[in-house]
Amino acid sequence: MQSIAISNVLLVEDDLVFQKNFVRVFEHMAGDWKIQAFQDGASALEALAKPNLKFNLALIDIGLPDISGIDVIAAVRQRFAELPILVTTAFTAEETFLSAIRAGANGYLLKGGTDAALGHSIELVLQGQYPVSPALARHLFRLAGAPNAMALSNKLNLSQRELELLQLIAKGCSYASCADVMNISLSTVQTHIRNMYRKLEVCNQRQAITKAQSAGLLNI
Repeated sequence: MQSIAISNVLLVEDDLVFQKNFVRVFEHMAGDWKIQAFQDGASALEALAKPNLKFNLALIDIGLPDISGIDVIAAVRQRFAELPILVTTAFTAEETFLSAIRAGANGYLLKGGTDAALGHSIELVLQGQYPVSPALARHLFRLAGAPNAMALSNKLNLSQRELELLQLIAKGCSYASCADVMNISLSTVQTHIRNMYRKLEVCNQRQAITKAQSAGLLNI
């Protein structure tokens, strides 16, 4: 009797609920899947340093508790030149998306989709395609059709962390909640806020959100 080849999955996701969701999705997919999961970037990078590793797919969250998932993507791509890497995240900022693609990601999915949609995206990336969540794709197409907004976006020169923070604030999160989500101190949040106001040339949250929306930086 011929044995079934095992497909190995590298999963870097700090949320245990989402980890279980991924396990459930693979249970309903054809083949024999073995998932090696990590809840932080440092553990994943430590594992990548070991010899004789073999993976068929990587699923990586960007909002990790210790380091950016972008750094993990870059490390995985350096180790495995041809490995399909699928980003699963809550971050919708254009710069975050572009940073993930530049680091080596092959697809970008926003969390909150159905198991069926996630399974379909996994199948697509394994076939060599580049799946992107429809909501994010619409946002990017709007940006592509607005050259003036894109020029303003580049001129503002907000950092990735500042964009992530601005996205959370635009969704109604308090400074304390932003600190928890981004795993940074409240004082660091306040420093980012001051830097954003300076770059955007605004004085309050409402003005910052309005200007960022006009630059196509927010997807809310």
